[in-house]
Amino acid sequence: MNKRFYARLARQNLQKNIRSYGPYMLACVLTVCMFFIILMLSVSPSLQSMTGATTIQLVIRYGVIVVGLFAVIFIFYTNSFLIKRRKREFGLFNVLGLEKKHLARVIGLETFYMALVSLGLGLVLGAALTKLMLLVVAKLLGMPAPMGFFAGPRLLLTVIGVTAALFAAIFLLVFLYSVRQVYVARPVELLQAEHAGEREPKAKWLLALVGAACLGAGYYIAITTTDVLQAIFLFFVAVVLVIIGTYLLFTAGSIAILKAMRANKRYYYQTRHFTAVSGMMYRMKQNAVGLANICILSTMVLVMVSGTSCLMLGMDTALKERYPYDVNISRSDPATIEMVKKAVADAGIPAADEVEYDYITFAAYRRPEGLAVTTDYTMDTESSLADVLVTDLADYNRCTGQDYTLAPGEILLKVERADYTADTLALLDRTYTIKEQVDSAVKYGNLTPNLTSTWYIVVPDLDELARINAAVSAQMGVLEPEMQQEEGYRLRRFYGFDVPGHDDETALNARLAIRAAWEKASGDDAVDPEGTYECRAWERQDFVSLYGSLFFLGMFLGLLFTMAAILIIYYKQMSEGRDDRERFQIMQKVGMSRQEVKRTIHEQVLIVFFMPLVTAGVHTGFAFPILNRVMALFNLMSTEFYLWCVVGSFGAFAALYAVVYALTARTYYKLVST
Repeated sequence: MNKRFYARLARQNLQKNIRSYGPYMLACVLTVCMFFIILMLSVSPSLQSMTGATTIQLVIRYGVIVVGLFAVIFIFYTNSFLIKRRKREFGLFNVLGLEKKHLARVIGLETFYMALVSLGLGLVLGAALTKLMLLVVAKLLGMPAPMGFFAGPRLLLTVIGVTAALFAAIFLLVFLYSVRQVYVARPVELLQAEHAGEREPKAKWLLALVGAACLGAGYYIAITTTDVLQAIFLFFVAVVLVIIGTYLLFTAGSIAILKAMRANKRYYYQTRHFTAVSGMMYRMKQNAVGLANICILSTMVLVMVSGTSCLMLGMDTALKERYPYDVNISRSDPATIEMVKKAVADAGIPAADEVEYDYITFAAYRRPEGLAVTTDYTMDTESSLADVLVTDLADYNRCTGQDYTLAPGEILLKVERADYTADTLALLDRTYTIKEQVDSAVKYGNLTPNLTSTWYIVVPDLDELARINAAVSAQMGVLEPEMQQEEGYRLRRFYGFDVPGHDDETALNARLAIRAAWEKASGDDAVDPEGTYECRAWERQDFVSLYGSLFFLGMFLGLLFTMAAILIIYYKQMSEGRDDRERFQIMQKVGMSRQEVKRTIHEQVLIVFFMPLVTAGVHTGFAFPILNRVMALFNLMSTEFYLWCVVGSFGAFAALYAVVYALTARTYYKLVST
């Protein structure tokens, strides 16, 4: 047989199936393009020259792994859908005389053409858009736009080679899978493959119950996990359980529910219910996995977009939580504080809203009755770790503008990232009465980024503060003053102030003056400066680097997953249209009017295709408590702000989902009406 015949047949097959392969090819092109872009950004010299480059490129390299894995799964899954639709065509070719080895050659050429076009257009588009993406990243990070081309010839060729190798391997796997589908089936099976799912589905109650149990367990973990340390690990456990539960409930649970509805004779034997239930049963059998995929992708989009948007929009708030004043001096002593004040005054910088207080910080373990300080560390107490800051009432009232009074043995308490409801608190050798759990505490940014819970305790006076300091030192076995200073178990002083108008340039000048004084004092044996100095304006770029890169990655992956969901929706509409065309005709033959049939099918399609969106919204709602605790790790303490980000993200995605459904529904109605 002429070799050109196979090439011509392969081209004709792709042209004939352009309605199916067109969106698939576009998705492949965009996937190649996006992988090329994110891989190039991960090694771009332009990004390496930016402030915070290590953080930026570390985040983006995680994105490379995610996009690469996604490309394998997405292209493989989408191609399997197309091959299933074309099995009848392959069976017909087989009956007409083409052997399976000939079909394999045709499929190989089709796959080669798809790979060639996808790689060619994807790499060209990626090279054209990488500079734009680099400018977007620079804009998000507040950096000057890099000039010139984004990479040298050697680096560019390396990235092209890696991209080409990955997608060549993916298309090779696609080819092998497609050929296997043809070789293992008989011609008659290929001809009937498209309608293989028309038999009545069976109710798999055990799988449905397992799915419900997995989903319930995932929801329970998300709602009940209050410890931030546990939230990081258990979040991924909950994600796995919810994904398993979603697939099982869509595939087995939906059939089981519909079977139960059919068993109710009074409900089922009504014209509208009869057609709706029976039609939905077959729809769910054929489309359950695809609908579950849409649901999972939609949930991922909502979680990533809402989370990274919250980080980006709340960055200034988080920055102020970590650095409460323009300049922050902590773990210091009175002599060092006076040195700082003099250096700032000599530089001609007025210090506004000055705050100064004595405090002690130490680590403890949470217990039902309070806090324990011990050197007996075991792994089972890791999730109970707590950071404690103790200050006296006079400093607290002065710093917060309050007017509390405390009797001996009473304390004020504020707990972050944990719940404590008892009326008393055991600490070291005493049990204190909690007069009130207050809303505000002294501002001390060093504790805000910690994974552990933070306990702010206000004691009646400096004598009690000094007693606790001595008790902690003794408990930890640090008795000598020199060792106390080295280990940190001693009274410290915090000093913070703002500059006029919170001007960054003025704050940076204050930092330079403090740094010069600190370095000068370090070389003087008569002066021993203690503690650390931090400037909010100086640290801002680190926040921008982390939050900006996470926001970019969230939007980038959100766009990628949204594209995948749109393509699956399109193919589901095609599948529904082809199946409903025959059902449409059968229903009319048994006596239903055209309007009744159209209304019934329209309602079923709406339910089926909006079910993933509703389920994704439910998943996101149950995930909110645990994700809100994860947000606290990034110094975002406002639950209300994160809630609005989630609601806004869901509203925007739902609007996009509805538009996509409306556009793809045109394909459905064209197929039904022909």
